[in-house]
Amino acid sequence: MKYDMLYPPLVERIYNEETQKHKKSADGIKAAKTRLHLLYGAYNSGNIHKKADALLTNLENGADAKETATAIMKLHASTNERLLHLDALYAFIEKHTGTVESVLDLGCGFNPFSVLHMPLLPKTYHAYDIDMRTKDLLNRFFSVLKLPQTADCADLAVETPTPHVDLALMSKLIPVLESQSQGRGFALANNTNAKFLVITYPLKSLGGREKGMGKNYAAQFESAVTGGKLKNFVMVDNMKIGSELVYIMMAKNLPLLG
Repeated sequence: MKYDMLYPPLVERIYNEETQKHKKSADGIKAAKTRLHLLYGAYNSGNIHKKADALLTNLENGADAKETATAIMKLHASTNERLLHLDALYAFIEKHTGTVESVLDLGCGFNPFSVLHMPLLPKTYHAYDIDMRTKDLLNRFFSVLKLPQTADCADLAVETPTPHVDLALMSKLIPVLESQSQGRGFALANNTNAKFLVITYPLKSLGGREKGMGKNYAAQFESAVTGGKLKNFVMVDNMKIGSELVYIMMAKNLPLLG
């Protein structure tokens, strides 16, 4: 089946939710497939995992790590559009966080392959995705970098990973979670055990259209902040970088960098 590679508890949850809504089983299955495509299929095309596997094999045989990681990021729609702006993004983050030793990347996709663009390689990188192949690819990559193999799968609509980290990343994730359950994206963000939290929003659709997305997402985020949905954090800074709107939050009672 098309979605056999996805985290089984997520597929089961969506299947159960949709079959309970529809009298006919066929209609429920069709609705479940539509939701899974919106969650996953729209962001992946072709044999990207097979291609990434071949590139990782080259890496394990001595290929350059940063060149390999860049080639892998080009395979994924989300990370491909971020490539030109990675150095600016991590410089903006480091300006406020200083050096980070541990990272939590929620709904990560291929973003952890960008770790070599960080000013200093962290000691631990916790990555969570819904694709089991992505998890396996990332753990191979972490092994080459001599990092703990901490990539895993999670259904973030109902699960909250709990590692204590210096920096948590939620790249373009909140709109996806909010579309499934209103308030869930911000609840997950607010309950991360992180000193700093970086939330990004897309400024363009996958087709390249803006459609007022930046204005709408900025209003959504600011409403969440004023409404107390991110009460465990305080705003530090925000900036448009490439095709993303980037917010940096800091855990309350954490002293600002000098």
